[in-house]
Parts: sequence; C-alpha cells; structure tokens
Amino acid sequence: MRKLLFYFLLLLGFVLQVNGQDKTLPSANNTSFSYGEDITYKLTYSLYMDVSVGEVNFQIMPKPEDIKGNKCMHIVATGNTYPFYDPFYTVRDRYESYIDEKSLLPFVFMRNVHEGDFKFNDFVVFNPFSNIAKSKKRTQHIPPGTWDMLSILYYARTLDYADAKPGQKFTMHTFIDDSTYTVGVKYIGRETVKTEMGTFRCIKLQPILIIGHVFKSDSDMMLWISDDNNHIPVQVESGISVGAVKAQVSKYSGLKNTMTAKL
Repeated sequence: MRKLLFYFLLLLGFVLQVNGQDKTLPSANNTSFSYGEDITYKLTYSLYMDVSVGEVNFQIMPKPEDIKGNKCMHIVATGNTYPFYDPFYTVRDRYESYIDEKSLLPFVFMRNVHEGDFKFNDFVVFNPFSNIAKSKKRTQHIPPGTWDMLSILYYARTLDYADAKPGQKFTMHTFIDDSTYTVGVKYIGRETVKTEMGTFRCIKLQPILIIGHVFKSDSDMMLWISDDNNHIPVQVESGISVGAVKAQVSKYSGLKNTMTAKL
C-alpha cells in the first residue's frame, strides 16, 4: 500500500509540471551522508530523573529511487515509545522523504503520525524545478530551496561550520502544514558530549525554531552534531512544559566517512 501511495503521489505531482522542467537543480556540497546510513537514538524524559521512554531511527535506504529521471535518496524516520509505556501514551510516527541526490531538494514527503489518541496522515509533492508544492489542501508556489521537515535535517548536515563564529546564523526554508517558514541553526561553539557509546567532539548549535507553531522561544532546543565530516546529530535537548526531553545517539552504521569525532 505504501508503494502504491508513493506512485499515486508522483502522478499527482508531475501532472502539475509547468515551464521550467528542463532546468537543472543546484548541487549541494554533500560530503556528510549517503545511501545505507542508519542511526538510532534513545529518547529520555527528565523531571527528577532520566527515564528511557522510546527510540527514534533515521535511515537512508540502500538503493536510489528514480523519480522522473532524477536519482533520489529515500529517507525514513520512525519514532516509537517502548511497549511498557504504550498503555499510557503510544507513539508510532513515520516520516518519509524522497530527495534529489545532488541538490537534496525534496520531491515527495509523507508522514503518518500516531501519538496517543491523535492520528494524522499527510503528504506533499514538490516540484523543485518550478518551485511548487502540492498538499491535500492546495497547490502553491514556494521559495527556491525549500525543504520538508525531514529533508531539511539532512541538508543542515552539509553546512560548513569550519570558520563559523559564535552567534552566526545559517537560515533555510521549510514547508510545514501548507506554510513556508524560515528556520535554521545558530552556531554556539564546540563541546564534548558523553553518551552510552562514548564521548564525542561536537559542534553545538541552537536551532532557529518556528515560534508559536511548536515552540515558545528560540531557547527551547539545543543540538550537538559530530565535529567531523559526518555531522551526525549526537544529542538533542528540548525543554517542554514539564521536564525536558533528550535524544542521544545509541548506534549507527553505514556512515559515509570514518567517525573521527569519537574520542
């Protein structure tokens, strides 16, 4: 069924092709990830103590997909609570994105959200040649270089922080719930982060969030990525109304480069 839905969405999207299909997409300087990468994170909730409540997994499928003659990466992200917590609050989330191999711009984005009693399904078909996005509700123009909420995480890994100064911002466009937002990251500095896998040299970033949409302030989240060519997220911390949530890398495989940030 998921494969049938995928091809149905492609049909919908490419029926909308307009002038500009023969344009070439810009190339991203991606030295950070490739096919077959698989990273898992342990999710903990902190109030008076840390409690492991679930896992989040990010995968790039091993083989490319062909979309309208464009070689694409198929990215899948899943999040789930451990079975012990399911009677209290069940999480079974799945996000998928098909992105152009060279530009990293998305063609198709799908999400299937199940959190407690809340269930939601959504899709967006992108035409990056014509800067058009088609969702369930409408078709609209978007700024050049617009990513979905999953593909933008991977594009951010390609940014060059080598000469970044504290406070320097890197901004991007993302398309969420039929609206385009300017988001990004602010470079904070470099730190070491201890995990169950060991200690990593990290680049510390502060995500530029969508205030009022999900978060109340820019200080609600911090992100640490490996200080090497992979730039994998090592740790994410986010404050919530009561307590805090933290995700730490628990295993990885298929990295494009040798992991040199681990001490």
